[in-house]
Amino acid sequence: MPDTSAPELQQIDRGTRRMGYWFLAYLLLYPLPWLGHAPGTAALLASAAGVAVFLPLYLAGFGRSDRRALGCGAGVAAVGLALEPFGGVWGVFIVFACGLLGGVLPRRRAAAALAALAVVLAALVLWRGIGPWHWLPSVFFGAMTAVVSMYSAAFAVQSAELAASRDEARRLAVVAERERIARDLHDLLGHTLTAIAVKADLAGRVAETEPLRARAEVEDIRRIARAALADVRATLTDLRATTLASELAAARSALGSAGVELDAVLPALPLPAAVETALAFVLREGVTNVVRHAHARRCRVQLACADGVVTLSVEDTARDAAVAVPVTPAEGQGLAGLRQRLRAVGGELSLNCAPQGATLLARVPLADGGGA
Repeated sequence: MPDTSAPELQQIDRGTRRMGYWFLAYLLLYPLPWLGHAPGTAALLASAAGVAVFLPLYLAGFGRSDRRALGCGAGVAAVGLALEPFGGVWGVFIVFACGLLGGVLPRRRAAAALAALAVVLAALVLWRGIGPWHWLPSVFFGAMTAVVSMYSAAFAVQSAELAASRDEARRLAVVAERERIARDLHDLLGHTLTAIAVKADLAGRVAETEPLRARAEVEDIRRIARAALADVRATLTDLRATTLASELAAARSALGSAGVELDAVLPALPLPAAVETALAFVLREGVTNVVRHAHARRCRVQLACADGVVTLSVEDTARDAAVAVPVTPAEGQGLAGLRQRLRAVGGELSLNCAPQGATLLARVPLADGGGA
């Protein structure tokens, strides 16, 4: 059950409020019997007092669905019942009361209030011996008005729920886009900054002994930085894509600067673009981790496809036992982002660690189930 205290369920818009003023025209039915015989002074005074009480009650309760509408509806019904002995069409107030009570939420509360009004009305008819032509029209039009009010209240609830779901969908879309940008920037800048740092360290070490090599490393840093700037701009507009071939070239450069030997087996497989992009990011993150954390002497990258499943593994071998990788390393944001990327294409990621090295393995089933 929606929250009936929500503003959209408690206060109607201005257009509906103006409609409530138009409904007051039905009050002109009240003095119709006086066209045949003039009312007495008591009837005029009682009727004027009844209308004076009715107007604020009706305007305060119209368009609401809370306890105020319930109280106002009961008050309007009491006005109609009190004016019955004075000769006017008192049933018009019963119709107004049914309209107010029918809009009360939850619906069971409205049904209980309408049932109580029906019981009181029946008791008055039996007690006063009122003829059917004096109460049947009021019952008929009151029932119609109550049904319309109940369905209007239900429609208001559905509209409020729909508006809330749209707001939630927009909020989730914003959150998903932020997560995408954060994931892309992490995957991009983590690798790029690692490569720049490694190349800058190398250029600093060989600046005096091998100036030509140092100059080449500085040129590589400049190229990588410019490419990273272009990738950042493309990431923010969701236009960036990458391939295994381009990531392999970047990996070869980064690993070479770090003194890590690369052994790559990447056959040219016709992979779907989304799958290749996800695997390219796996290659990027795996190589980045090798350069940052593994202290490896060799990195092996292998791409294969069998039984409709394409696999990519990035394996490193530690230099010696003193700097071996931990058996149970903590997974950071990079691996979490990779898992999200692979889940988007139906794949999965695993990280197997041993004292001598670690293996990052990605598996993605192909849509057609066949070999690539």
